[in-house]
Amino acid sequence: MIIDEIRNKEDSTRVKKAVQQPQQGQWTNWDTAIQRSLTWNDIWHMAPLRISFLIRSFYDLLPSNANLVRWGKKDDPTCALCRGRQTTKHVLSSCKVALSQGRYAWRHNRVLQELASVMSTAKGEIYPSSTSSTVFTTEGGVKKWHGGSFPINTHRKGLLDGCDDWVVSADLPEWERHPDVIRKTALT
Repeated sequence: MIIDEIRNKEDSTRVKKAVQQPQQGQWTNWDTAIQRSLTWNDIWHMAPLRISFLIRSFYDLLPSNANLVRWGKKDDPTCALCRGRQTTKHVLSSCKVALSQGRYAWRHNRVLQELASVMSTAKGEIYPSSTSSTVFTTEGGVKKWHGGSFPINTHRKGLLDGCDDWVVSADLPEWERHPDVIRKTALT
């Protein structure tokens, strides 16, 4: 009688855990398979951590709050920024608060800033460079990057030499002249 009671309790615990893990075994029916053409050459040249990230993101095994709740590691599946359910998709691309704060666009803006700096230097204009440095925290300590551009070799001829009819403009927050195709509206 006691053994049957313990067995029933253990079985109900296992059933509860199996119900909480719907991703397990989903790859067997290929319903969630994304059409992606990867060759062995592509996989061979990828960094190991990138391959691990691709596999874990595909099978929804990244440690988002929703997954941590499913695995019994956390109690609250909500996003700290917007109070929505924090899934892998939510973390990687669709948190409305992070989108409005420009968190997903930071790397894009840094690349665009560097390109605009190089282009305006080639044109002979002064780009409004940022004087603040970006701080990166690593395992070994804190490292700073000041974001300065590298000097352009003026002796080389390029595509932009001799062209005076173009204007440098960029869609950056600190850039004074935005492109004409971008309009400010009240639809934010």
